[in-house]
Amino acid sequence: MELTMGLLIPFLGTTLGSAMVFFMKDKISSKLEKILLGFASGVMIAASIWSLIIPALDMSKEQGQIEWLPATVGFLLGIFFLLIIDSLIPHLHLNSDKPEGLKSKLEKTTMMVLAVTIHNLPERNGSWYFFCRSFSWKCWNNHDRSFSIGNRNCYTKFP
Repeated sequence: MELTMGLLIPFLGTTLGSAMVFFMKDKISSKLEKILLGFASGVMIAASIWSLIIPALDMSKEQGQIEWLPATVGFLLGIFFLLIIDSLIPHLHLNSDKPEGLKSKLEKTTMMVLAVTIHNLPERNGSWYFFCRSFSWKCWNNHDRSFSIGNRNCYTKFP
């Protein structure tokens, strides 16, 4: 049941968020778009801090390590990893005709899919790490763990 909830809630949020595109694709004003993007950005930052950085600081403190070091190293490694992926994988951004990454003869659709994949990679990595790691945390019961992770992903996808 826990795995089902951990998969179903983010799937539902992603599906509903994608469906909103069909309802609002021609009717969205520039101001509303900025509000929705700002809300989604705030949720992503809050989720990163509360779900990843603060638990990393707490775990480091419990293990007797320098509290800020593992979180900082992980954060910097993530930045460098994304910079490398961004410069190697050919991808195309929305409303752009000039691809980024290595030169290739891929179609525009394929490069857009790769751009979305690059965007989702850190979020999914963090979510699955948190989901798998939470099995060893004895302070949460099964329902709370799945619901928390699912909600985090749902909020970031719906706006």
